[in-house]
Parts: sequence; structure tokens; C-alpha cells
Amino acid sequence: MRKPRDSRSFGEFDFVKRLRLSEQIIEQIDLEGDLRVALIFPNTYTVAASSLGFNLVYKWFNKLPRVRCERFFLHRDFQKFYSLETQTPIDEFPIWAFVMHFENDFLNVLWLLRKKRVPIFNNLRRSFDPLIVFGGALTYTDLPIFRFVADVILHGDFEAMLEDLQEVFVYENRDRLIEKISHLDFATVPINNKAHKKVASSQDMNVLVPSSPLISSKGEFANRLLIEIERGCPWNCNFCMMSALKKPVRFLNPQVLKKLLSNSKSVGLIASNVTDYPWLHELIPWFEQRKLRLSFSSLRLDRLDEDFLRLLRMNQQSFTIAPESFSSKIRGILGKNLTDQQILEALLKAKKTGFDEVKIYMIYGLDEESEKELNEISDFINSIKKMGYKKIKLSFNPLVPKRGTRMEFRKMQDVKILKNKIRVIRTLFGHSAQVTFESIQASYLQYLINSADENNSVELIEKLDRTANGSMQISRSDLF
Repeated sequence: MRKPRDSRSFGEFDFVKRLRLSEQIIEQIDLEGDLRVALIFPNTYTVAASSLGFNLVYKWFNKLPRVRCERFFLHRDFQKFYSLETQTPIDEFPIWAFVMHFENDFLNVLWLLRKKRVPIFNNLRRSFDPLIVFGGALTYTDLPIFRFVADVILHGDFEAMLEDLQEVFVYENRDRLIEKISHLDFATVPINNKAHKKVASSQDMNVLVPSSPLISSKGEFANRLLIEIERGCPWNCNFCMMSALKKPVRFLNPQVLKKLLSNSKSVGLIASNVTDYPWLHELIPWFEQRKLRLSFSSLRLDRLDEDFLRLLRMNQQSFTIAPESFSSKIRGILGKNLTDQQILEALLKAKKTGFDEVKIYMIYGLDEESEKELNEISDFINSIKKMGYKKIKLSFNPLVPKRGTRMEFRKMQDVKILKNKIRVIRTLFGHSAQVTFESIQASYLQYLINSADENNSVELIEKLDRTANGSMQISRSDLF
């Protein structure tokens, strides 16, 4: 790729290239196809680098013989948008495939389309416009708002689509490609009034092994090889899309995992709950013997025992749990089948193992929640302090009802009610805990996007488009 001549474009080009050079290549990916696909994570590089799914789709897209897939991310100062692999401008790619993991990234999609002068609505696009494809975690259900923007929505596990995509991803022209994709059962093609018939599901994780082809120096799992060891979730939390939409649960074979780890020292194990992995305890001595530096994406507190906590303590100073509420009544409504005793016993075990710091994720904002339930938080924190913890962090998120879950028909609580609950919660703690709250504005935006239907999606998209492009009162930090 020829370097740009003007200083602004060169700065952007150099920024992207330096990020690429900072990555450690684990698997060589051949970029030999003639059909260029821009795989776009609609957020910053740091967020994209934390997504194993983004790098897996990049790896698997390039298994299609005719496809040349390159990765892109967003930055508020970008003009050209160069690919990570070859620093090629995004305008040279006829297919733009967005990885849609988070609702609020939808604003960033609108921002990019507007910035590159691509019509926001799919029914206004022309033959020379890029084909807009949506995939990712949010496509395991049907979000009506996506159907007005995406030309194609691919639902489900990408590796389960490869055989069918190999037949259709041969570029003739935009309309012909849309027509061919319309015949795929896992595809929604709104412009042809074609809905998907199934969600693609890969039943065996050991065929196309879900390990990252590269290691990034940025992100939540910086300098670690990311490996997915579990897909789906065996639990039935009423608020969670993963437990509702990604069954059955599948696991990576432990021998395959060992082989992947044979040349690695720093690893991030990705699962809905790492502690659900059936072979975890038989692998702990092997992990310890190899002195692996391990990070874990998520833990379930009632599955924590002394062996695992010891391994955890060797790798980190604090640990994170998600009881969601300290009220048994609210946990019951959320479908979080934990008892008060299980929560306290897990915390006590961790303290005996040597942990002095704990981060606790909480959900608030249910209609059934009164000051009585909120006050129970204070009692629990006092019990945790008495165990000897030096630092307790509480992160509160308002309940955002999601499509596909048992709570999808609930309404998110009014902003005034949520703000009042925040005031109540804040009064419960002096210096006994550090308390943070997810932005109500960002949470409500997430709710609007997820719950929008056919009747209000167009109006909402127009409002979000103005928001994303700066003509409404919203902080730029909410977009990035």
C-alpha cells in the first residue's frame, strides 16, 4: 500500500500500522482472495482487541477461498479508515461486515456510514455502495432495528456458516450477492423481505478451534493468547441473553486445550463461567506445573473452591463475582439461584486463600425492589468487611430487559426512579466500599436499541443518527 502524502492521512496510516506491528502473530493468515471484506469492530482498537470473537471471524473469513478479510476499528479522528493488515482504505472494500456485540455500538455504525457517505437506510443504497453485513452476539436473536440498516444479517456461530458461505461469497455484483445470500437459512435479507429460519450453531468446538490467531498488546487481556473453552451457559438467569440464546453448552476438549497451551505462557480463558469447565480441576496441577499466567473472563461464585482460588491468587491480586443482588428476593426474580450462605462462604474461602480485594457486580432497577432490598446491601458489605477485606468495589448496573430473555417484556425503570435509587445506595456507604454506577444514559440507550420494534425503529434510527453525528446533546464519550 502506497503511503499517503498529506500529514493527517499519514498520521492515521502510521497509527494503524504501529498497532498492527505491536501484535504478535500466532497463526499466519493468508490474504489471497479477490473478494475484499472489511471486518469492522464498531469501537476503539482497545475494545476490539478484547474481543476473541472479532479475531476468530477474521481467521475464519479468510478460510473462504475467494475472500480477503482485513480488520478495521473506529477512532473519532479517522478520515480514511485504514485496515490493520495492509493499511488499505475502507473505501476499497465492497463488503463491510460489522461485529455487533454491544447495542450502543450501533451509534458508531451510523457514525461511520454517515462519515463515509453511505446511506443509513438499506432501501436507499445504490449499486456502488458497500454491502452492509451484521453478525455477532446481538444477532443470536432478532433486533428489528437492525433490519432497517443492514443489507444482510447473519445469525449465529460464524464457523457453522462457512460451508454455505463458501458457495455464495463469490462477487459478481452487489444485487447478485444479496440474492444468493437470501437462500441461506441463517440469513436475514430485509430488502428482499426474507427472514432467517434458524440460528447457525456449531456443535463441536474442537473442529475449528476457537483460539485467537494473534496476541494484542492492548485491551482487557493484553499480551495473552485468548482461547474459548466454553460456549453457551448451563444456567438460566432470567436477564441474560447468553443463557437464553446460546444453548446447548459446548466445551473445548482438554487435550486440545493442552496442545494450544504448549507454547504459551500467558493465556486468557474465555467462557460464560470458567468454573463450569468440566476438566478444570484436573488441569489445575498442569497449569501450576507449567507456571502459566492465566486470566479468566468470568467466574461463578458457588463453584469456587480452595484449589481454584489458589490458582487464581497466583495470577491476580483481586477477584470478581456477580451475585447481582444481596437480596434473596431479587436474586430469585433475576433467576440467580444463589443463597446468602453461598455468597458469604465463597467470599470467606477467597479471604482465607489470601485475597484482600474483591469486585462485585450488582443489578438494580427492578419494580419489585424497595428500600428494604437496597438496605440489605449495607448489611452484606458489613459482613464482608468483618472478614478482613481491605478493598471492596461495587459496580451497579440498572436492569436492561433484553430480547430473547424471560425479562424481554419488562420496561426499563424511569430515569427519575433510577436516579433516586442511586441516591439511596450512595447513602449506605461511607468509606466502606468504592461504588460506581453504569451510566443511566448509556443503559437507557441500550434498552431503546434492543427493544425497538418495526413501528418505531425508523424514528429512533433518525434520532440516533443525529446523536452519532453531533446534532443532539450527548457526550462524545458515549459514542466511543
